[in-house]
Amino acid sequence: MEKTRVANITSDLIDAVHEICIKHAVTHSEYRAAINFISHAIDSGERSLLFDAFLEANVVASDPTKISGTTSQVLGPFYLPDMPFIKDGVLARKNEPGERLRVFGKVLNTKSEPIGGVELDFWQADAQGRYSHFDGGATPEENLRGKVESNGTGDFFLETVKPAQYTIPDSGPTGLLLKEMGRHPWRPAHLHVIARHPDYSTLTTQIYFEGDEYLESDAVRAASTDLAFPLTYEGEQASVSFNLVLQACR
Repeated sequence: MEKTRVANITSDLIDAVHEICIKHAVTHSEYRAAINFISHAIDSGERSLLFDAFLEANVVASDPTKISGTTSQVLGPFYLPDMPFIKDGVLARKNEPGERLRVFGKVLNTKSEPIGGVELDFWQADAQGRYSHFDGGATPEENLRGKVESNGTGDFFLETVKPAQYTIPDSGPTGLLLKEMGRHPWRPAHLHVIARHPDYSTLTTQIYFEGDEYLESDAVRAASTDLAFPLTYEGEQASVSFNLVLQACR
């Protein structure tokens, strides 16, 4: 009987673990310690964090359905669905602390033609590195989260604040494993966005800033220099501009 895809992947995973066990002479007590560690991470509420930090970037990078357009990025653990459309591109409330930032860009197809009517679902950390809903109620539930739509010429605009660099939660099992591996818990500053249109493959990506010290050593190994763009200034007003290129549905 022909094996299913699940069976094939599981078999290869078991074989890979077998090779690692032989290579490193893994003992049974070490195996039990690994099982206990994963269980502890799940019990500590770090199931998503643990696998996002160590595995998600690999899956995103190897996804064979993504062959063109803007580089995809990890979704991460701080996304909330069903956020509302925002008015006039204003993502940050008037009293939002931090450096004000204007975000400009176009949505294009792989032929460099503009795409209108693309839903752009943005979310980000605030100037202290906090995500609403995950910050213990320090900010409003929908803070720095919302959607805009590209216009007929593919243009979009946001008015927000520059997000801060931040550490992924590092006091629990995931942080301990990062430390054991000699890796720091810092993520470079970034904006998250999901681009949706019925005629194009959904794009999940992140936008970074040129010169960020953690671009090359992102804790979750997701950051990509082709997604890092320069900040420009007119007086004290900061801006960043980038295009999003979508892959047509097959």
